[in-house]
Amino acid sequence: MGNKREMIVSNSGPLIHLAKAGRINLLRELFGKVMIPYEVKLEVIDRGKTEGMADAFLIENEVENGWIVVDNGKSSRLEELASSAGIDIGESAAIMLAKNMKCAVLIDDLAARRFAFGLGLQVVGSIGVLIRCAKEKKISKYEAQEALEKLGRVMWLSIDVYEDARKIIEKI
Repeated sequence: MGNKREMIVSNSGPLIHLAKAGRINLLRELFGKVMIPYEVKLEVIDRGKTEGMADAFLIENEVENGWIVVDNGKSSRLEELASSAGIDIGESAAIMLAKNMKCAVLIDDLAARRFAFGLGLQVVGSIGVLIRCAKEKKISKYEAQEALEKLGRVMWLSIDVYEDARKIIEKI
């Protein structure tokens, strides 16, 4: 990881969370390009714009800028897979795309993370992006802590996860 030309596949959550926290740019810093399945585009951009969510417009802008790439391929078993794994369609699509591309997957949801780990995928979350950016000096410790606070306001984080992340950032 950290190689700027390395591709990663993202689910909806991290895109939304990092956009709302004003840090979607960190994905470009770390990975160069981010691939999203068509199902994630529908959820994040199309439905988000319909609901008037500012983050949907931000993410669409990055798709237009070319570093977030929509994969329009269709997988036939997504609903069945999502249902059996207890995850949503976008998570299922992102995991299967990452598996097919042999790359890491960006997911925050715990059930989906566990499913992806079970398939042997490398899993990264929104907090992991902040920590890695701080370790690689793409942002300062202060900026990482500030972004962690913002993430804590836009996504559900347990106190333990928040504190662990805060301590890791502090030690960088």
